[in-house]
Amino acid sequence: MLVRLLGKTATCTNRLSTSPCVAAASIRSFSLVGPEGSNAQPWSDLELPGLRAPPAQVTPDEEVYSYLTPGIRKTQVADLKDKWDNLGFQIRPMNGHVIFRWANGCWDTGTFVPAPYVLLHINSGALHYGVSVFEGLKAFSCKDGRVRIMSPKMNAARMQEGARKLQMPEVPTEMFVEGVAECVRRNVEFVPPYGNQASMYIRPLLFASGHMLGLAPLAEEYSLLVTVLPAGGYFSKGGGDEGVDALVMEEHDRAAPYGTGHVKAGGNYAADLEPVHYAKKKGYGTTLYLDAKERRYIEEFSVCNFVGITADGRYVTPKARSILSSTTNRMLQVLAKEAGLVVEQREIDFDKEIESFKEVGMVGTAAVVVRVKSITRGDKVYRTGSFDTLASIREKFTAIQSGDLPDKHGWMYEVCDGREPK
Repeated sequence: MLVRLLGKTATCTNRLSTSPCVAAASIRSFSLVGPEGSNAQPWSDLELPGLRAPPAQVTPDEEVYSYLTPGIRKTQVADLKDKWDNLGFQIRPMNGHVIFRWANGCWDTGTFVPAPYVLLHINSGALHYGVSVFEGLKAFSCKDGRVRIMSPKMNAARMQEGARKLQMPEVPTEMFVEGVAECVRRNVEFVPPYGNQASMYIRPLLFASGHMLGLAPLAEEYSLLVTVLPAGGYFSKGGGDEGVDALVMEEHDRAAPYGTGHVKAGGNYAADLEPVHYAKKKGYGTTLYLDAKERRYIEEFSVCNFVGITADGRYVTPKARSILSSTTNRMLQVLAKEAGLVVEQREIDFDKEIESFKEVGMVGTAAVVVRVKSITRGDKVYRTGSFDTLASIREKFTAIQSGDLPDKHGWMYEVCDGREPK
């Protein structure tokens, strides 16, 4: 089977350590297991018509296996022609994804893989110990017909910080940006057309694919995956300017003061699963967390930064070591200053200050800026008023993304022409 390496084309076999073949073309030693007590079918070598045989053993005592994926129906552009403004936030099978492998102290050149599956050791560090960090960024069809990605170098830097925290090899910025861009190019027909309220959401994931038993020694293999999908807003139903209702979590913490809250570790989001589903069952759209030590200072919404606008024109957002620094929030702060607002990144005492905010927003890559119309803590409900200021900043931000306003800050990275598969 031929797969395209990012930078060169090579014949890929299951024995290549630097360019592993994912979703191999054939099966070796595949068994069908019957009900308990019945005789399972014997082990056998299966070859699919028209596909090559399994690779040979390297040493006499090695066994080589390869696996079939489940059947996959890929998304077609025609499936989305009437849905570009109503995509929601969901997984759709694309043309494929990009994967890089780190082993023996270096990264390989990367591979484009059509199947949405990976071959993973059953004792991988990611599966057993949550050794993974991910990113979220977006690509846009711009007014001039070009496709651009927003702030990929910011995301690369944040992933590098997460890699250091979780003891993984850092992904070089150039490799990160090119891997993201290549995945967009290979799926470019699914970047929503200019003029629609949608974008291509990009999800790079760095994880310990090698085996670990205990926390030492560390895994000897790591992987970087880049996947993409066309998406609307994360809070498309009931979000936007209509707003969502938030519930303060009194008996749950998102992150410890000296834990992993400041990096985009996968385990941070697992901590919000029980609380956010509890909140939704109660009729709320999201959760809001206070600091774990005192239950006094505002930290984050479920998957977004907190931003408040005061009556005297201040853009206030929390600052703490346990809070993830949103790339979107950082860029919005620049636009807020340009609009004449005073930007404050500091501790926010919930009880003393929550009523001082005339506007409250949830800020993040997937959500962009979503109005929070109420926050409930115990038996008290705090309601916000207008959303004019944050909506105005968001409008300028999204105009830069689409190319309707000039990108004077250099946030947009050009990838290719739009709407044509590469």
